[in-house]
Amino acid sequence: MSTKQTLAFALLTLASPLLSCSMNAGAGSSTSSENPGIASAPRLAAARARLDFRQAELESVAPTSVIVAKTNALAARLGNAIGQRHAVRIAFVTCEQSPCGARLSGSSLEALQQAIGAVEDDQQAPVTVVTRERLDPYMGRSFEADLTLAPDPEP
Repeated sequence: MSTKQTLAFALLTLASPLLSCSMNAGAGSSTSSENPGIASAPRLAAARARLDFRQAELESVAPTSVIVAKTNALAARLGNAIGQRHAVRIAFVTCEQSPCGARLSGSSLEALQQAIGAVEDDQQAPVTVVTRERLDPYMGRSFEADLTLAPDPEP
């Protein structure tokens, strides 16, 4: 089969559902009064969908300056507690909800546990830790710890 024949076959295959839809568009509908030979398009009356969303859920809330200040203070405190002696990095810190949360990421479980111990020693409030192993086909094996901790007290 030549390229022109293949292209023509593909166009006919794609156009056939469109042609059949346009020929059947007026099926079962009444004819218009101006031209009795032409069928009028069917009218669809669909009920409006009612979505019960609260307005607060639809609007994206920008973080306030207080949240940003708490997040930055906690990130600095975690950075000081971990220091550069551990092979661990801070993936993120968030204080949008109370209590604050952070994720630490490290290449070895021992280094991550040492960093978690340093954070627990630095924090005056209780720290909840969830640790997991992460296997990535490109980055290899690493470990993550999700920390739930209280922010610095407000002055």
